[in-house]
Amino acid sequence: TKPVLFTEQLVHIMQATPQEHIYTRPAKGGGTWDYVTGVYVKKVLNYVFAWNWDFEVKEKGVEGSLIWVLGRLTVRTKSGATIVKEQFGRADLKSKKDGTGYVDYGNDLKAATTDALKKCASELGIASDVYGKNEFKEIKYQELDNLTIPEKITTSKAAKMVSATTTTVGNIDIAKMREANK
Repeated sequence: TKPVLFTEQLVHIMQATPQEHIYTRPAKGGGTWDYVTGVYVKKVLNYVFAWNWDFEVKEKGVEGSLIWVLGRLTVRTKSGATIVKEQFGRADLKSKKDGTGYVDYGNDLKAATTDALKKCASELGIASDVYGKNEFKEIKYQELDNLTIPEKITTSKAAKMVSATTTTVGNIDIAKMREANK
């Protein structure tokens, strides 16, 4: 079985977001929020999935002074798997001062769409250190050739000692991943 994502893709997705791509804006109700731009997210998607991704707006609506969209991100991996994430995005509608309509409805719709894209991408792990600070743990890549895997010991009668040359970690077959990336 081929892995859905290869080691290099996982490392790039799960690494800490470069500081120069993290911005801060005022939060409603006080405080601040960190964020990344839609351009950054698209560049990461392009790099990790070799431009083999799509985003579409499934639904849209207006609730009071806010516009929302339901977006769907579809990525296709080198292994042939398809990953789909759906999320809502939102933006404030900017009204004309005289109250006769919106300043630029299209721009507000684009802002909500970008918000949905960023939320979908964060479910893949992109900028997860920005959007999920409490849950984020940076993954550091280390070649497994020089690591020794500890022996697995169980109390089952049928238990066997696992060789230190095991090439799997959990459900991940490291040897197959390495071979597929060559």
